[in-house]
Amino acid sequence: MSAGSVQRPTVFDDAPRLVERAALELALKVEAARLPADREFMRLETSVEPTDLLHWLRGAPSGERRYFRDRSTRFELAGVGIAASSELGAHEAWSQCAGHGRPAVWSLALPFDGARVRGREWTRFCQHPCVLPEIELRREVEAHALAVHLTAQTDRATLAARLRRVAVGCDQCVVEPGLVRQPDGGGEADWSRAVRAALARIREGSLRKLVLARTRRYTASGALDPVAVLARLASRESRGFRFLVESGEGHAFLGVTPERLVSRTGRIARSEAVAGTRPRGVDSVADRLLGESLLASAKDRREHELVVERVREALVGHAMSLRVDVEPRLLRLAYVQHLATRVQAELRPGVTDLDLVRALHPTPAVAGAPVSEAIESLRDFEPFDRGLYAGPVGVVSRDGAEIAVAIRSARIEGDTLTAFAGAGIVEGSDPAEEWRETGHKLLAFERLAT
Repeated sequence: MSAGSVQRPTVFDDAPRLVERAALELALKVEAARLPADREFMRLETSVEPTDLLHWLRGAPSGERRYFRDRSTRFELAGVGIAASSELGAHEAWSQCAGHGRPAVWSLALPFDGARVRGREWTRFCQHPCVLPEIELRREVEAHALAVHLTAQTDRATLAARLRRVAVGCDQCVVEPGLVRQPDGGGEADWSRAVRAALARIREGSLRKLVLARTRRYTASGALDPVAVLARLASRESRGFRFLVESGEGHAFLGVTPERLVSRTGRIARSEAVAGTRPRGVDSVADRLLGESLLASAKDRREHELVVERVREALVGHAMSLRVDVEPRLLRLAYVQHLATRVQAELRPGVTDLDLVRALHPTPAVAGAPVSEAIESLRDFEPFDRGLYAGPVGVVSRDGAEIAVAIRSARIEGDTLTAFAGAGIVEGSDPAEEWRETGHKLLAFERLAT
């Protein structure tokens, strides 16, 4: 752990400005564009040569940037500004007016507990749950496209100026301020009290599982660049969904999460249960033994089955057919490994992304079981508002959706980074073991401070 604020450069690809000409051409088109009377918005798009989306986003105007990359690495979206915002579900009417080129893709970020009174630190993040970016750079497999979205409210001169600023870009290296971990406050003692209280409710019979979360705070010697932080996280964890939600200069929520809430392609939906955890081993033998102990653990299998059961029940009412893995597999990440079970459904006609999110979120993997009783208990036991942590985050469109669960994540406020981690409490849980589990999940952020 660093005791000071060591400066370290983050090197992005020194690629030529591959989107420069496309951005300047789009700026001219924006100034000349006229929105047809029968459309709520217009999409102007042009293909560009392959480029690094995070590099491009770092040079874009900050304050309202969004980013998402799926776990398969086949889809990636970087957005700047807000052309329109809506609730999830309301976006679907807009998506029927896709304009030219690819269908419009909306960026989604919802709070974990929509009924909880928002903490002051989260208020700004929950004002725009579903956003259509003003400027978008999108990659689908190897095809890249730069696009803009115009509405009747768009200030064309301002948007054209933004495009020209994007064209100028930013090619210098970033010198990142070092991170220093701050004291955990009540730390493990407070955590142990909360775990024992949760176990008491489980023994009373009102709960079968409760997922408790904690935070860890880091400070830096200067303002943090959210895109640079995400790039460093991603370099250490190659597997996972990557996301960034920026809500004003110096305010961002980001992470690299292993957990899918739901993916939809046409009428095929895929979800999964991810629960039960072990650290990675120091070598291949230790890693294998830890994985085998996880697969053989009655406590972890019981915790995992609660999630499988909930996902199955959530989808069955929306499905014409349902397929569930017979046995869980190991999902191995950089610092931890999990039990994972895949679920696939053929959806009934008329089922929407909103229906799927309402049915699936939150799963027992991030809340507990039964879910409604667990959420009520979390309002009692957790001394902070989770905000977007453990909420749905991803992208939705007319043709499909990819929505992850925003765990392994952190909120940035100026020079402060607050990281989140949780652990599932079931009968047989030991407070010290669960504290260590959350520590393993925080390792990605610990490595940023070393």
